[in-house]
Amino acid sequence: MRVIGLFLVAGLMMAQAPSYEAVANTRQIMQGMVDPASRAIAAAAKEPPADDRGWMMAGTQATLLAESMQMLNIGGRAKDHEGWLNASKAMSDAAMAVAKAAEAKDAAAFQSAAANITAGCQGCHRTYRPRPAQKKQ
Repeated sequence: MRVIGLFLVAGLMMAQAPSYEAVANTRQIMQGMVDPASRAIAAAAKEPPADDRGWMMAGTQATLLAESMQMLNIGGRAKDHEGWLNASKAMSDAAMAVAKAAEAKDAAAFQSAAANITAGCQGCHRTYRPRPAQKKQ
């Protein structure tokens, strides 16, 4: 009887879960969230923040980058399911490593994690946004 009750409660919770309707397209998310956050992280990696406010802002940008990866996974934005999800998960993990380093105010860890973000961008763009000379004939 308890098992049935648990399934009933779980079913009710799922039925009441809020739904999300995608509004922005992939390009808008990239231009509005991913690019500014990754540029801010790259700038902070070149010259680490000098004060608490700077570290907080760097960590916030990293958290926004991780969150934007979640947005790229919903609403039919994924170009192919497995590869896209793996790439966005790797980027989200790298961004959270940057956020953790920023919270610790660890410049070396921050720079190392920021390099993973750059590599993640390049790898994903090679696959999903090839330059004209790279496009398949």
